[in-house]
Amino acid sequence: MKKIFCFSIILFLTFSLNVYADIAVELTLDRSSALLTDTVVMKVKVTGKRKSDFPDVDGLSSFDVVNGGTSSRLEIINGSMSSGVEYTFYLTPLKQGDFVIGPARVRVKKKAYASNSVKLTVSKERNDKIKNESASLFLKALISKGKSYVNQNVLYTLKLLRRKQVSDISLEMPEVEGLVFESLVEPKKYSTVIDAKRYEVIEIKYVLIPNKEGKYKIPAAAMRMTCYERSRRDSFFQDSFFNMSRGKPIYLSSNEIQLDVKKLPDLNRPDDFSGLVGRFEVKSKLDPTEVKTNESATLTITVKGTGNVRQIPDLKLSDIKGLKLYQDKPQLIINKGDSAIFGEKIMKWAIVPEKGGEYKIPAIGLSFFDPEQERYLKLRTEPFVLTAVDVSGEGGRVINALNADDNAAADSHAGGGMKKKEKQEIARIGKDIFPVHTSVDPIKGLKQQEFFNQIFIFLILAPPFICLLLFAGKKFLKNNNKNRFIIRSRNAKKKFMNKVRSSGIPMEKIHEAAIDYMNTRFLLKGGLLTSDEIHDLLLDKGVSSDTASIFKKGIASIESVIFTGEKRNNTDSIRDELIRAIKSIDREAQ
Repeated sequence: MKKIFCFSIILFLTFSLNVYADIAVELTLDRSSALLTDTVVMKVKVTGKRKSDFPDVDGLSSFDVVNGGTSSRLEIINGSMSSGVEYTFYLTPLKQGDFVIGPARVRVKKKAYASNSVKLTVSKERNDKIKNESASLFLKALISKGKSYVNQNVLYTLKLLRRKQVSDISLEMPEVEGLVFESLVEPKKYSTVIDAKRYEVIEIKYVLIPNKEGKYKIPAAAMRMTCYERSRRDSFFQDSFFNMSRGKPIYLSSNEIQLDVKKLPDLNRPDDFSGLVGRFEVKSKLDPTEVKTNESATLTITVKGTGNVRQIPDLKLSDIKGLKLYQDKPQLIINKGDSAIFGEKIMKWAIVPEKGGEYKIPAIGLSFFDPEQERYLKLRTEPFVLTAVDVSGEGGRVINALNADDNAAADSHAGGGMKKKEKQEIARIGKDIFPVHTSVDPIKGLKQQEFFNQIFIFLILAPPFICLLLFAGKKFLKNNNKNRFIIRSRNAKKKFMNKVRSSGIPMEKIHEAAIDYMNTRFLLKGGLLTSDEIHDLLLDKGVSSDTASIFKKGIASIESVIFTGEKRNNTDSIRDELIRAIKSIDREAQ
């Protein structure tokens, strides 16, 4: 009984504290200056109450904001009790400059409270930050060569080195005009040791292809992730079950890289050079080498290698007198290796000789630039000789002989048969025992007449019945649609509640759900409604002026958030006001 009594006293004191304690709001940052790649921790503390509406903080339009969670507390210090709730946010700067964050506003039992404001200075990231490889988490960029030619493949590697647990990694690659990044194989994971410290490495490789000459400054690549810090507790909580870790968003950037791209040399450049850069080889095959006339042989040319393989040109086969050429659609096969892109282009022609003889198929040339040797090279296919055999003359003689034999056999059969007889007059040889009817069967005619009469009656009576059925169907569909719209109207509030049920829902979703409620509830044709149009519509439907004004104010607040980008953290309070207004609308609307 004593334990129950003490517990009741504590609950009573806690309740009294929540009712009568002074309420205050405080906004704090874990630092006053930060870099573009830093993550700043912002906390909004509400004391005197263990529950409040979600805070609305000014000055966050220049930051990427991630909600870090909410915690409530109850403290008894020197006999004094205090309670409160704390909201944590992680801010990642989107640009440099001086910013004023705050005040933070919360509502407790429909009364608003505001906090202080804090200044934060954001400066550009230091380029030498990556050199500090003693950090437990950093991103490093490497390039295979600092100088290259136009269209030459350069290997670009990103390494995330970590000694902390991370998750939810997302990568933002730099964008540079004149440079193309193409990913290679899947990221690799391995371990390495730096300064006697073991790091887990995530390695991502790209092929970088410059399209034009010049000196490029490749900006830093960026990674966003959630980093987990081990919580420090006393010896009582050393067990791994209590030693929980909490995620914190982290923004990392790599070092910048310089790349000097040189123009391809003009000296000894072939006339047929198409811009192909790399190392390539060509193979050709003619199958078969001997065919009959009007039959086809297949010429296959394969160009493969490494480099800018997507620019392998379509080779052309010159016209050859006496041959018909039919080219298939070229086939390009791309394979990505650990450090380069390999390609193979297959081109085929069907070659059909029109007459017998020997035909020479000339070699085809292909030029490319080899950056390793720094010179142009020329590839040539193998020349072929196609032999065509003409068999059409012999085949014609065989067909003629067969036709002659058939004609002779037909003549012989005609000559050995009966002789042509003279035409004889028709003779009557007897009389049929059944009467011969010279007119239509009368019974059959009556049956046909009865059938046509039934068809005529059906055609006469069918139109009225069809009109009656159409009228009844239209009436049924009209009533059915009317009932369906009435049901939809009655379910509009339920549909709105389902859409905005969860907390922290974006303003755009709340706005979409509210407009959909209006269109469905009042059977409108759909479309976007302004806050003024909604106000007038509600008044016309018999809704009170106070309810219409509350709903209008909520829609106007949402539109202000959507179109100005400010005040993005008060979604729950606006949502609650709209829910209360919609409940009133359902009761008051006619």
